[in-house]
Amino acid sequence: KLHQLQALVAIGRGSIRAAARQLGLSQAAVTKALRELEAEQHLALAVRAASGITFTEYGQALLTHARLIVGQLQRAGVLEHKIMHR
Repeated sequence: KLHQLQALVAIGRGSIRAAARQLGLSQAAVTKALRELEAEQHLALAVRAASGITFTEYGQALLTHARLIVGQLQRAGVLEHKIMHR
């Protein structure tokens, strides 16, 4: 789901707290999105510790793809907006 990929990308920029702030969600909602994504993949994507979050090898690979997908969708939205407001 797109919101899960957006959460993953936002977490990848810093922390769950920062991701929640950036997305306008609670930390619980961002954590839930990550857990749902992990459940769907049947794999741990990240290791959580008091010092922060670290992505597993699979999590890092998925993050790379998620960044590309989210970036493409953002660019498509910008292009769509420009076309509609000519």
